Amino acid sequence: MQKKAGGGLLSFFKTENGRKVVFYAAGTTTAGLFIANFVPHTFGLKYYRNFVQCYQNGIEREVPEAVQQRVSQAMDKLEIDPRERKFVKPFTVFGFDLFQAGTTKYRFGAALGIPVNYAYGSTDEIKRADIRFRDQQIDWTSDSGKLLEKAIVLTEDEQVFGLCKAILQLQTHRVLLNSIYPSLSFLMVYTVGHFLNLRLNLFARHGSMRFVLYTILGLFGVGSWSFMKDVNQVVTDADIDKKLATLGPQFVAAGISYYDKHLKKNIALRNLIGDNTYTALGNENYMLRQKSMPLTARKSFFEEKWQELQNQQETAATQ
Repeated sequence: MQKKAGGGLLSFFKTENGRKVVFYAAGTTTAGLFIANFVPHTFGLKYYRNFVQCYQNGIEREVPEAVQQRVSQAMDKLEIDPRERKFVKPFTVFGFDLFQAGTTKYRFGAALGIPVNYAYGSTDEIKRADIRFRDQQIDWTSDSGKLLEKAIVLTEDEQVFGLCKAILQLQTHRVLLNSIYPSLSFLMVYTVGHFLNLRLNLFARHGSMRFVLYTILGLFGVGSWSFMKDVNQVVTDADIDKKLATLGPQFVAAGISYYDKHLKKNIALRNLIGDNTYTALGNENYMLRQKSMPLTARKSFFEEKWQELQNQQETAATQ
C-alpha cells in the first residue's frame, strides 16, 4: 500500500489537535524560560551560591574580617538602609572577579561573591601555589605573571569601589528583567510564526517553507533576547558608574585605578593562558554580543570625570 503524501508525525502538527499541542507546548516553554532564569536567583539561590563557593579542603572559605569591614564601608558610602543590608550576604568565590547573584528586591536576598585576592594587602601575601586559572598553573616568574601579581592586589579604596559597584548591581531589577526577556522573545516568535502560518496558508505548502520561516524567526528571537539583555546591562553599567562618580574625588580616583588593574589582570591572563577570552586591550571578548560595557570605556569615563574635577579646582583657584 502506498504511503500517503505528507503523512507521519509532522503532518500531525497541521491538524487541529496538533496545533493545540504546539500551543500548550509554547505556553509551557514560555513559562519554563522564565522559571529557568528566575529560580537560580531566588528559590535556588542557596544552591547557586554553593556551586560557585570557594572551598579549602572541602570547607567553605570564610570572608576575612577586614573584607567584611570593607563591605560595611561600601554600604555606608551608598547609604544602604539597615533592612536592605541584611539581604546582602558576602561569601568567598572562585576566580579574581566579584560575583553577584540574586537581588535585594526579594526576600531571598542577594549573594555577593568576593574573590580571595580582596584579602591581600601586598604581593607578599599572595599564595601563589594555591592559585590556578582554569585549572592551569600560573607562571609567576614571567612578565605576565608579575603583571598579574600587581593587578590582583587592590588598595582599600579600590576594594570599596568594587564592592559598591557590585552592591548597586544587586539593587537593580536585573533578575526579573533577565527572566522576562527570553520568555518575551520566545512568545513573540511563536505569535508571529502562528500568524504567518495562517495568513500565508503555509500548512498547505511544502514543509521547507515553514522550516525557512522558523529558522528566520528563531534567529530573530535569539537576537532580540540578546539585544534586550545586553542593552539593559550596558545602560545599568553606565548608570552605576555615574552614581559612583558622584561620591567624591576619592571614588573617581579609585575608579580609574580599579579599572586599570582590572584591564591589566585580563591582559596578563590572556598572555598566560593563551586564548581569546580577553582582547589585547583587556576587555572581555564577546564576539557578536556586548554583554557589558567595555572596561576601557568605563575607565575613560572616570578619567574624564577626574579631568573635570581638576579643571574645576584650577578655575576655583584662579578666581
